[in-house]
Formats: sequence, C-alpha cells, structure tokens
Amino acid sequence: MEIDYEKVGSKKELIELIGRLCSEDASKWENVSTLAFLEAMAAWLESAENFYSNFKLATNSENASWQLFADAIQAATIYE
Repeated sequence: MEIDYEKVGSKKELIELIGRLCSEDASKWENVSTLAFLEAMAAWLESAENFYSNFKLATNSENASWQLFADAIQAATIYE
C-alpha cells in the first residue's frame, strides 16, 4: 500500500504544502469545517505512531518535526 502524503523537510516546504491544500477543491475533503478538521487532526496524532509503523516510516510521532506537522495536516483533510 502506498501513501500519497507529500514529504517536507523545512518550514518553507510546509508553508508551500499548506498553500497547495488551500487551493484544493475542499469538497473532496472529509473534514471541511474547522472543528471537524481539528478533531480529525487530534485523532490522527493520537494514532500517528501506528501510521508510521504500518508504513515502516522513520518519522517519530513523539518528536515534533515539519514532516509530522505536514502529515497531520494532510491526514486531517480525510481522517474519520
């Protein structure tokens, strides 16, 4: 199984990712309200270690990083 989350390595790349997400058609998102988006982000962050383990990714969900933040934002658009 592949994941289609974008990789980021810097603050600049994260800002660019957020800009691209803002230009997407939000009707494709599962969580379009701010509340639903934030609830999904919190839920995803609670299970992030499982995500990284399942996909054998080296990102550690206990250490804040640009990648962790990028993954959480991308996940919040669709996470239920």
